[in-house]
Amino acid sequence: MHVAYLLALLVSVVGVTLLDRRVGARITATGPARRRLAIVIACVLAVFLLFDLVGAGRGWFASDPDLVVALIPPGIPVEEPILLGFLAFLTVALYAALRHRRGNG
Repeated sequence: MHVAYLLALLVSVVGVTLLDRRVGARITATGPARRRLAIVIACVLAVFLLFDLVGAGRGWFASDPDLVVALIPPGIPVEEPILLGFLAFLTVALYAALRHRRGNG
């Protein structure tokens, strides 16, 4: 059952990708748009995973090993980087869709 959350995240990524193509914002298209998306996701992951490492290392928060697929030392769930990357992807997709709808993109 602990794989359900991971699968839900992956299905959500696929869903946002399909919506991006449907709306026409094209943030997942080849070329510069994909490169910019990768840079944004990498920056978000770096900042928030650093915060997670510090927090887990100091014992500020912890995860139940029975509820996650696996834990990355010092106690970050494997799903955490996927969630953070998805949230960054979703934010960029929403921003691009709004710009596209307004005719600015």
